[in-house]
Amino acid sequence: MKLDNNVLERIKNINWFETCGMQVNMQIDIPITYVNSWEVAKETYQLPDWENTTLEARNELTSFLHGKFRAQYSNWNQLVRDAKTFIDAEVIPKINVIKEKNDLDQVFIDCVKWDILNAIMEATFKNCNHRNTFFLDLLTIYELGNFPCGWNGKWPEGSLLVY
Repeated sequence: MKLDNNVLERIKNINWFETCGMQVNMQIDIPITYVNSWEVAKETYQLPDWENTTLEARNELTSFLHGKFRAQYSNWNQLVRDAKTFIDAEVIPKINVIKEKNDLDQVFIDCVKWDILNAIMEATFKNCNHRNTFFLDLLTIYELGNFPCGWNGKWPEGSLLVY
């Protein structure tokens, strides 16, 4: 089993954060609430609620795969290592520029890495029907030039905060 090349190409083609602050037409199944600045985005991505939301979404994926697709799931650790190598080469240099320009922190980098890593994993396990696709929805937001930066409510109820 290898990483999904289609999703890797999608990630390579992202124009990172070019429409932040603008509302764009998104075709995702998650309700969205927009925030209006990097300062507000920074406040929300640093909250434990956002980390907890993304951890719950990741745990849902891994529990599902472990329970229903154990043979495919046995490749998880190697796939994660491969995905991290890709992210370090293709994503981090680009988002570091945004980090410096907007006086953001390492938590910003970690949030983006986590989202992209899990989108890659969701895409890689695309043949496992009925799996979670939360992070692929976040990838769509990144592709549209916005930044998913928090959660309003208790996941899965509530809305995604987007800058």
